[in-house]
Amino acid sequence: MNWKWLLSAAEPRPRYVLLVAIGVVVMMSLTYPIWSPGGRVMAAFAAVAATIISHISAKLIMRP
Repeated sequence: MNWKWLLSAAEPRPRYVLLVAIGVVVMMSLTYPIWSPGGRVMAAFAAVAATIISHISAKLIMRP
């Protein structure tokens, strides 16, 4: 597996940032019933998971 490709931001960066931001907002809104009763710790875990999933999704969408 190419770790450098996976761990770096995609080009062009503005499109990558937009895709990740939209992905995080959608993921956090969809999982609100799960992390809301869990408090701050569960919200932080959901935010990290949403960011990772959105990053991978954006990389796969922007793959040449």
